[in-house]
Amino acid sequence: MLLDLIVDNARIHTMDAARPQASRLGVLAGRVVGLDDELTGLSARQRFDAAGAAVVPGFNDVHCHTTWYGLTLAEIDLGGLRTIPEVYQRLRTGAENLGSGDWIFATGFNHHEFGGNYPDIAVLDQIAGGRPLYIRQTSGHSAIANTESLRRAGVFAPGFTDPEGGLVRRDEQGNPTGLLEETAQALIQDLVRPYSQADIRAALDRATRHYAAEGITSFSEAGIAGGWIGHSPAEVAAYQAARESGQLHARAQLMPAMDVLHPVAANADDGFGIGLDLGMRSGFGDDYLSIGPVKIFLDGALSGETAALTECYCSNPDKRGYLQGDADELKGRIIDAYRSGWALAVHAIGDAAIDLAIDAIGTARKRFGPPAVPSRIEHAAVVRPDQLPKLRDAEIAVTPQAAFFDAIGDGMMASLGEERSGWTYRAKSFIDGGVLMPGSSDRPCADGNALRGIQAFVDRKTRSGATFGAGSEKLSAYEALRAYTAVSGQATGFGDRKGTLVPGMLADFTVLENAPMDVATEDIAGIEVLGTAVGGEFTHGG
Repeated sequence: MLLDLIVDNARIHTMDAARPQASRLGVLAGRVVGLDDELTGLSARQRFDAAGAAVVPGFNDVHCHTTWYGLTLAEIDLGGLRTIPEVYQRLRTGAENLGSGDWIFATGFNHHEFGGNYPDIAVLDQIAGGRPLYIRQTSGHSAIANTESLRRAGVFAPGFTDPEGGLVRRDEQGNPTGLLEETAQALIQDLVRPYSQADIRAALDRATRHYAAEGITSFSEAGIAGGWIGHSPAEVAAYQAARESGQLHARAQLMPAMDVLHPVAANADDGFGIGLDLGMRSGFGDDYLSIGPVKIFLDGALSGETAALTECYCSNPDKRGYLQGDADELKGRIIDAYRSGWALAVHAIGDAAIDLAIDAIGTARKRFGPPAVPSRIEHAAVVRPDQLPKLRDAEIAVTPQAAFFDAIGDGMMASLGEERSGWTYRAKSFIDGGVLMPGSSDRPCADGNALRGIQAFVDRKTRSGATFGAGSEKLSAYEALRAYTAVSGQATGFGDRKGTLVPGMLADFTVLENAPMDVATEDIAGIEVLGTAVGGEFTHGG
């Protein structure tokens, strides 16, 4: 038999308990067909000498925003700055390269890096010179707009009211400050959307080339087609076209936004509820491009203190955040989507929102049985001890992002206090409690590098050097690697064919200078990615 690829001289960590180590790996038709002695006497069209490097299953980021990230790579980057004057200068420099009628788009602003301060709208107006300007916050839950943007969005029109689930921040005189929270962001975004198919394909190409260089072979796009996280109602078509044109360099699972589901005129006997006109639902597609859970927002973010808590934030005795709609209506939509065949990816960060998510998902599961793809709570940040067994019993996966420890960890601890910080972005207690916890980043809201995410799960270090929350929540390097590989496969419904390197599994792997288990914790993020392969075909290195 002539194989497609044989990897020799490797330190292979299969992430399969029954066969954890190997030194050779064979690939045929995109699948692993043998290890070590099983390859004796076989040859291949291609040989790859790993020269003693570590080989692990490809990293799988189960919650990121790939189209958005790809778009930001072509925008003015405000990341890494530390003073507001630096922000102004970066905007001025970027604006000089744009035409007189062009929008000015910027990304990467994090108010925590500036002592909680925001750019002055008057200065933004001066920089823009009459053009609309729009800055996305790294959290994705707020943005900053100048006066011209707000004017075009109708904010100054008589009778304007804030959208449900969102807020246009105003000063003491009632004038907009430029800060838009939650759903209010769509006021501006709807002026430029939908993006063209060509723009989305180019964004996917940029983003997934970057993923390949980081060892990422699979990802879940956390919201497409609608809301403030979708970029076109035809976003699936853009993904299909990117795949066909060779611009999609990693496997993708797509989560439609709940906003795009609507009543479907199906036969009354079907009890269809809400969905998409073609009737597709979670699980539709193949190993490379598929439809995953439907994404719904219940609350906001900890960074802007809009996540819904049962007790108040430390900064304000009257502030608990808020749900993005009436609780009963949100629960009703969740159940309606579930009975129509949709698994659920419920954004819930505060413990009050998590209570609602557990109740809604648990109720739906009891009524209609298990989903085709696991249901999840996205972020699952502030999780009280009493909520842990409820998550396990309802078989709900959770996606906490360790990358937030560095970006906003110190600010979150100040907002929540010591006890609740110990409950926040848990890891070890999820694993020990039998709750499925895959690896994810929420890129570009946080650093999307998988190796940095693995290190953050292990050390839980904040920007100040403190340990975020409870030190008992730290993972071992092996547990963190397993989260980004085998567990991510399970949590996305691909556990029978993705996430481990044993015969029959997809040949998605990453070649590393060293495995995370073989270096000091502080060196994990700096491990060099030597190669990345999807289905045995190298997307990076090789």
